Amino acid sequence: WTMVAGGGASVVYADTIADMGFVNELANYGEYSGNPTRTETREYIKTVLDLMTRSKHPSGKPKILLIGGAIANFTDVAKTFDGIIDAFKEYADKTRQVGVKIYVREGGSNY
Repeated sequence: WTMVAGGGASVVYADTIADMGFVNELANYGEYSGNPTRTETREYIKTVLDLMTRSKHPSGKPKILLIGGAIANFTDVAKTFDGIIDAFKEYADKTRQVGVKIYVREGGSNY
């Protein structure tokens, strides 16, 4: 599991993963908050994807990337997701080769 989240929901996600018995599988926990720019978000996600796609899981299981949060009303969710999409486009082939599954749960007061 690698998790990228923002807006306080990230703690809930991490706690839930631990409660489900997968705390030893949580490889990375990241937070993007504070209304990051498209470029800042893209570069952050590229770093996460680079780390995730360096090798397959030793047991052959898929790697899971969870993107989620309850973004505060000052965050431009569309701009944030544009940066995420930019990074996914660059790493699409690598994520397929390594077997990364991506789950997205995003929200906010206006979304």
